[in-house]
Amino acid sequence: MTKIEQLATLLVAELKEFEKGISKLESLETKISSTKVELNLKELKSLLEAHEQSLRLSKKQQDSYLDRLQTVVKNASFYPKWAIITFMGMILLSCLISFYAYTVKIDSTEKEKIAYTKGEKAATEYINLYLSENPKALESYKKWAESK
Repeated sequence: MTKIEQLATLLVAELKEFEKGISKLESLETKISSTKVELNLKELKSLLEAHEQSLRLSKKQQDSYLDRLQTVVKNASFYPKWAIITFMGMILLSCLISFYAYTVKIDSTEKEKIAYTKGEKAATEYINLYLSENPKALESYKKWAESK
């Protein structure tokens, strides 16, 4: 029986230790639940303010750069508008003048051909009429034509 008594004593001692552990845990749990955790955000706040300030400065620089870029793009033209309009007008005018000159030349060439044909026909008729009225001139012309 001594063994049973020893085991019982050991079991009682373990139970008492277990109860002590539970009581310690309960006291720690009450301390933890009653303890308030305070966060010190002063350092974090100063870091956030510094970051916000750098972001503002960066945004200001970007806005300034964007304004300059928009101004450059708006004013960027290789030639002024009036010069481009004048140049295009001159090209159009020269095309129209060239077309007109070509048309007039074709008309004048055709008129020259018609006039030449009429003149040649009139000259031939006049020479034939002259030669038919003057037989001596006809004989003289025939001699001349044969010599050639």
